[in-house]
Amino acid sequence: MNNHKDKMSRAPSADPPKASLERRRAFFRTAGIGILAGMVARDAEGAQKRRAKFKVLTETDRLNIGDRAKEMIEKAYKTGYEIEKKHGGCARCAVAALQESIEFVPKTKALFRAASCLDGGATPNGMQSCGAFTGSGMVIGWVCGNNEFGDTKLSHKLMREVHQRFDKQYGSVLCKDVREKANKDCPEVVGRAAMWTAEILLDQFTNYEQKEVTPNG
Repeated sequence: MNNHKDKMSRAPSADPPKASLERRRAFFRTAGIGILAGMVARDAEGAQKRRAKFKVLTETDRLNIGDRAKEMIEKAYKTGYEIEKKHGGCARCAVAALQESIEFVPKTKALFRAASCLDGGATPNGMQSCGAFTGSGMVIGWVCGNNEFGDTKLSHKLMREVHQRFDKQYGSVLCKDVREKANKDCPEVVGRAAMWTAEILLDQFTNYEQKEVTPNG
């Protein structure tokens, strides 16, 4: 009987000693921090690579897009028309259409989000610039503007080309005037704005030679 008790007293405990348990906990805490740090580092590296991939374009940059220009221009019109008809918000729809159709326009969520309050001339009475015009300008500025104060001649030049298209088609860039001339067909206005801006960007920065086109032709 005593021998049996001695054996039981010498048997290992089913519960780990407190020191061993603390060591295990410390290990898992350290491992968890390491994993989290690795995830954060990978996310930061990925974001850095995405930023590095996009290059602000200059007047001398020329990108070879092969024979895809016509396809991009038509997609800009179609996408702009369809998403404005579905979602509304002419400024953000112009931005989204150009992001979807032009290969070198990055799909940056911040750019899309920044356009969220600029539709309808950003006013209750439509007395300011059409949102499709403004959204087009935001994309132009993103593609060839500056991160710091400096020369903005190129972005202004391209924006004035968009203005010329609006002026020729609608006689104005003011929301109220554009809507009246377009018979309140905002999807058509967004489609045209995206198409014009796509053509202007491609003419400036690629091997495409600009030829003013109309939707579906």
